[in-house]
Amino acid sequence: MGGFTSEQSYWVIQPVLAAGLALDEVRDHLFHLAFDAIVSEGRSTVAAVASLVGEQPTHLRAAWVEVVDRMITLHATT
Repeated sequence: MGGFTSEQSYWVIQPVLAAGLALDEVRDHLFHLAFDAIVSEGRSTVAAVASLVGEQPTHLRAAWVEVVDRMITLHATT
């Protein structure tokens, strides 16, 4: 499996950008999640997502849920 195209990548992160996060913040959060998933072999990915967004405002939590859903959707189609 190859990487996502630029258009696919933007589509995935668009909800958090629209919710007000800067691109650098999105990159930092995604790097943190990816690193945690690799180190923990995926066992605590759900917990990592919950800890990342748990204290965020409701609209940002909803945006992150949409990002994760889009990642899963896009992964399933590639």
